[in-house]
Amino acid sequence: MDAQSFDAATARHFNRRPGGSRQHAYQDAAGNVCLWCRGRSPRGGAAVSLSALAWLREREGGKFVRVTNAHGRLDEVVPLDDLPEKEPRDGPGGAYIFIDPEDLRGPDFAPVGDDVPF
Repeated sequence: MDAQSFDAATARHFNRRPGGSRQHAYQDAAGNVCLWCRGRSPRGGAAVSLSALAWLREREGGKFVRVTNAHGRLDEVVPLDDLPEKEPRDGPGGAYIFIDPEDLRGPDFAPVGDDVPF
C-alpha cells in the first residue's frame, strides 16, 4: 500500500514512545502510520528523533511525520520520504534533527530574476 495522505479523522494513538523517543505515533484506519513531533522552541520548529524515524521506516503502509509548534503556528503533515535531510544533533533524548518551518514550506517568495515579467 502506498498511501498519499494520513487520515487523522480515523487515527488512533498506538505507541507512546516509538523507538524509545519522547514522540507519539498514530495509525489511521487504512494502516498508515504518523509520527507526531511537538516542538516548543521559540524559533517555531520541532525536534524529530532519529530513533523514532528509524522505527517509522520499519512500519508497513504509508509513513508520515506531523511537525507542530504553537510558537511558529507550525502544523504540517508530510510523507516520511519528503522530510528534509538535516544534520543530526545530540540532545538529552538522543540524536535528532531540527525541522524549521521554512524547511517544510519553502521561502515565501521565489527569487526575482531578470526574466520575471512583473
